Amino acid sequence: LNEDFFSRWSATQAYEQGFWYADGYMRHERSYRVLFFSNDRDHLAQIASVMESNSPIRTVVKGVNCGGLCLHSKKLYSDLALLGGIRRKSTSMKLPDIPPNYFRDFLRGYFDGDGSVHFISYIATKNHKRYTDIRSNFTSGDLSFISHIRDLLTNLLGLYPRVIGQFGPHQFKLGYAQKDTYTLMRYMYYPGNPIALARKEKYLAYFNVH
Repeated sequence: LNEDFFSRWSATQAYEQGFWYADGYMRHERSYRVLFFSNDRDHLAQIASVMESNSPIRTVVKGVNCGGLCLHSKKLYSDLALLGGIRRKSTSMKLPDIPPNYFRDFLRGYFDGDGSVHFISYIATKNHKRYTDIRSNFTSGDLSFISHIRDLLTNLLGLYPRVIGQFGPHQFKLGYAQKDTYTLMRYMYYPGNPIALARKEKYLAYFNVH
């Protein structure tokens, strides 16, 4: 394990931090641990490789496909805490102070964990024709966190300042229509990015043929 992984900013470090903010946990009982969770077990293996870890990907709950990567390191834990990582972060997250040139990597990591890109079909009210568009969204348990992301994307990329939807006490969603989804996807999944979740990155191909 590269225990200095969170000691300095890089594109891969920013990505892993973003993914951890979406699907990670930290604890220090009995030993210091930084954990990542995902249904995409191959992607967890890629994360382990990037962090130079030989820790196995374990099944979190028997009978469920979700995998877990557990990294034992006080140094890794401490550096992540200095960057803003906290326990029980789901409803009290704060966007870390990210160097501007690494924000797209952090955002891609968070989107790969707690974002979605998908197609929707609908019938237009004017001409009654069926159309298929692509949509994207971010989810979070913390309103201020997802609001901060929205404001940054509006300022950086000119995305429409969407109203954030609430679907439960701590369930917030920031969604974008097709045009802004294209801008967002090109920004996050830029050519040569060092790591990304392949099944989400592949949606960029849709825009290359439309």
